[in-house]
Amino acid sequence: MFYLVLVMIVLVGGVIALIAVQNLGNPIALEVLIWQSPALPIGFILLGVFLLGAILLYLASVGSAVSDREQIKRLRKRVKELEQQANQNQNQNQNQPPIPPNPMQSPQGPAAARSQMQSPSSMMHMPGMSGPLQK
Repeated sequence: MFYLVLVMIVLVGGVIALIAVQNLGNPIALEVLIWQSPALPIGFILLGVFLLGAILLYLASVGSAVSDREQIKRLRKRVKELEQQANQNQNQNQNQPPIPPNPMQSPQGPAAARSQMQSPSSMMHMPGMSGPLQK
């Protein structure tokens, strides 16, 4: 990716330089509101505008890089805090005795836990039903 960007910059710079060299003899004066520039060749104006754009792009990227660096520092600090918190929680869990499992909490739910605890002989049949419900 870096080489692609480098090639594009060289190509655009070469085209700008070629246009600038071909137009060195044509002086023009720029007017901005009430200000008027001295007559300069178009080539110099093109090179100046190109360099000004490159400088502005560089300054914008430096500002973005500084902002990104600060955000990375904050995120790294937060990761360290969370890692320390996780280590503390893990150490506390290792020091506590294990909690016995609750028979009412099975992966299938409380109804399945109750049906596992009851023996088939303790189930009362409902009148008019021949056997257990089938799902």
